Amino acid sequence: METYTTPKTKPGASCVLALGCFDGIHVGHKAVIDTARAKACELGVSSAVWTFLEPPKNFFAPNSAPTITDFKEKQRLISDLRIDFFFCIPFDSEIRDTSPEDFLEKYILSVMDVKHIVCGFNYRFGKNAIGDTKLLSDFCSSKNIGLTVLPPTTVDGKIVSSSLIRSAVEKGEVEYAAKLLGRYYSITFIVTDGQALARKLGFPTANGSLPDNKLLIRKGVYASRVFFSGEYKYGITNVGIRPTVNGKRLCMETHLFDFSGDLYGQELTVEFLSFIRDEVKFDSLDAMSEQIHKDIEKAKKLIK
Repeated sequence: METYTTPKTKPGASCVLALGCFDGIHVGHKAVIDTARAKACELGVSSAVWTFLEPPKNFFAPNSAPTITDFKEKQRLISDLRIDFFFCIPFDSEIRDTSPEDFLEKYILSVMDVKHIVCGFNYRFGKNAIGDTKLLSDFCSSKNIGLTVLPPTTVDGKIVSSSLIRSAVEKGEVEYAAKLLGRYYSITFIVTDGQALARKLGFPTANGSLPDNKLLIRKGVYASRVFFSGEYKYGITNVGIRPTVNGKRLCMETHLFDFSGDLYGQELTVEFLSFIRDEVKFDSLDAMSEQIHKDIEKAKKLIK
């Protein structure tokens, strides 16, 4: 998959284009992207996805829509969907002030030879987000471009949306979030030095800080699956400030089952499988150690 982070690069190929914000690449987004790829195969042209690096809401109110998937995650997930070209463009003041028609002309048609567009029912674009699927339909008709607008995707009777996923993750409802995403919510971080306290208690952990602007999950302990060095391992992950040892900084600690080795400096992707309990302050390290034993046993039962 060829990736572009500027709208002024032209791949020089006819394509079917999927348009959307695509934060999360959830099951509704996948329906749009899969439809675009299928249409591209039907027409014998390339497939492409055009999206923003972050939700445009963050341009107007920083961190108002914490990212569900950062750039690397989006790139990997869209590549997995077998797309040929991926445009991931920063939202800026120039795009903010561009009319819907000029947005399509300047940022889409001047970059790609678009034969067909696919988007969701609620796609909005252009200055003040006044562009909608009706305007897009009229524009495509005038340019002899095909258009497919997909209806909403629902799960358990609710329309799947990024805001619904954010709410679920922030509440620690990771199993529900997984149904909406089509995969487990995950956070990727680089392992850094910790206090080695967990190792002394018999539970060595891989520690790291949470990425900036990433959607924060509810503080607590989770059953988790961790990807690193090309393989998966199961474990438990604590997200919080470690109040028992007077911690102040929000961080992640992951204990891997049946693993020994040095992970310092490695990149780990933690998938959150199930919420076990809230983070609490224990009266002693012995009490904390006893609870961690229980957490591990519960997590092992959950992942069987």
